[in-house]
Order: sequence, then structure tokens, then C-alpha cells
Amino acid sequence: MLTETPPDKMFDLKDGTSSCFPLLHPSSHQMQLNQALRKENQVLREENQVLREENKAFRVENKVFHKENQALQAENKALSEDNKILQEKKMDYFEEKKVLIKQEKALRKQNEALWEEIKALQEQEIAFQMEEKALQEETVALWEENKIALQEEERALQNQGKALQEEKNALHEENRALHEENKGDELDIDKFFGLSIKT
Repeated sequence: MLTETPPDKMFDLKDGTSSCFPLLHPSSHQMQLNQALRKENQVLREENQVLREENKAFRVENKVFHKENQALQAENKALSEDNKILQEKKMDYFEEKKVLIKQEKALRKQNEALWEEIKALQEQEIAFQMEEKALQEETVALWEENKIALQEEERALQNQGKALQEEKNALHEENRALHEENKGDELDIDKFFGLSIKT
């Protein structure tokens, strides 16, 4: 640390100023003071050199930071653009989601209507099956009834056929008897006419 020079040790210069250094013959004190000043200047030079190195390092670091800042700004700009695009896509997705929800509701209603229609068709099919079963039972009953009626009619026809056959046989016998009778009458006529001719 520098010490202040006492006023009695000051030297007047030609320009009217004062100096703590002697003009011709420096004293031991002045030499020590100069040496101290040199040391202090050396320290200051070293400090300045350190500061210059630090400033140089800071400048390099600032350049790196500046480049990083520019890169971050560019990245931030790109991210902002991406964010804007994503926001637009998000809105598009929301609109698409609304449309899909409406479509889903419409499809659910349509499915409910189809299930109701299927249920009605199933009930109708059950009714048709029951009706078909009833018709089958009725058909079987009619078939049995017709079978019995046909069998009775067949028996009646057979009986009628027998009666007709008997009647035919009777007529045949009657015709044969008439033929015999006619044959006898013809003989009588022949005899009658034969006698008449002879007479």
C-alpha cells in the first residue's frame, strides 16, 4: 500500500506544481517509494493482465452464449411455429372429435333402432313359428280326417261296387233267363209257322 508523502518532503517544480520525487538526488525514502510504486504497478499490470484474460474469456464465453442465444431463439421460433401448428391441429382435432361424437350418437340411435327392429323381427319369427306349428298340427289333423273320410268313402265305393256287381250279375241272370225265354218263344213261333205252312 502506498504512503502519502509529507508536505515538507514535497519538491517545487518549474511549472509551479509540487512533486514528491527529488529532482537530482533521490533519497532512500524516495527509492523505496519508487520501488513500492513499481511493485504496485507490477501488481496492477498483473491484475490488468488477469482482467484482460478474464475479459477475453468473457468475450469468448459471450460469443458462445450469443451463438447459443441465437440458436435458442431460432429453436424458440421453430417451437413457436410448431406450437402454432399443434394448436391449429388441436382445434382441428376438437372439431373432428365433435363430428365423431355426433356420428357416434347417430350410430347409437341407429343401432338402438336396429335392435328394436331385430327384436320385433324375432318376436314376429316366434309368432310365425307358432303359426306354422299350428298349421302343421291342423294339416296333420286334416290329413287324418281326410284319410278317415277317404277310407270310409273307399269302403262305401267298394260296397257300392259289390252292389253293382250283384246287380250286374242279377241283370245277367235276368238277361240269360230272357234269352232262354225268347229262345223258347222262337221255337214256338217256328212250330206255329211251320204248321201254318203245312196247312
